[in-house]
Amino acid sequence: MFRLENGQANPTNGTADLDVEEARPPLVPAVDKAFRLLTALGDSAEPLGVSQLSRTLGLGKSTVHGLVTTLETLGIIESPSGVKRYRLGPGLFALASRSAGQRDLRNIARPALERLAATTEQTSFLGVPAEDHVTILDLIHGRPTMSISAPIGSAIPLLAGAVGKAVVSAWDEERRAQFFAQGRLPAFTVNTIRDAAQFRDAIATAQSEGAAIDIDEYVDGMRAAAAPIFGPDHQLAAIIWVAGFSRHVDRERLAEMAKEVAKEAADISRLLGA
Repeated sequence: MFRLENGQANPTNGTADLDVEEARPPLVPAVDKAFRLLTALGDSAEPLGVSQLSRTLGLGKSTVHGLVTTLETLGIIESPSGVKRYRLGPGLFALASRSAGQRDLRNIARPALERLAATTEQTSFLGVPAEDHVTILDLIHGRPTMSISAPIGSAIPLLAGAVGKAVVSAWDEERRAQFFAQGRLPAFTVNTIRDAAQFRDAIATAQSEGAAIDIDEYVDGMRAAAAPIFGPDHQLAAIIWVAGFSRHVDRERLAEMAKEVAKEAADISRLLGA
């Protein structure tokens, strides 16, 4: 018999049979490196920086930097403290929720989107936040003929109106402090909140009420209410929101919408194990 050992065929007896251990198929280097990086982050109790990942993986810092930049942009990993130390992100959680034996995040949230669209008669959305944007995973249109819409898979800016407030309200204190220290509050319309103190007040309100609102802050003539969805370990997993044209949503109705969105977000979070 012959057995392959270290690439050499060594005789073990006089027979001509071959007992060959199945060779490992060749790996795509970039995919292998990315998966090893994700495994390292998953095994770590704390976020890791580029230097730490470089040492752990035995890869050059430039290679690791390219990997984390790409994965962070896609939302697969995130930098929770804003100081370029990384952990697994909500985009990976959304993908994992679709694996065998688990329920798709969209399937979990779909009944809530349908209820919100039916109750508010406006468009309800589900999105996953990444580094600088929120990707729309699903939406349900309300009753008005002229309802707000967007292609599934498209993105809106991370700090867009009520959605942005919901995102920031879900961050921990350290990350919010880092965010405000950077002083970046983009203007989308003349009604966008640019003052840091006013924005802090809006975040505090969103935290206490479970949802954020905006009136013409992201798009002129549009009003919205949004709330964060949390997954295991209370990590931000997604954002759910309702948006409609101002002529369909007065201030009183907007406040009611915010309560409904907050309730649905809390229910989804419980289903996800938050």
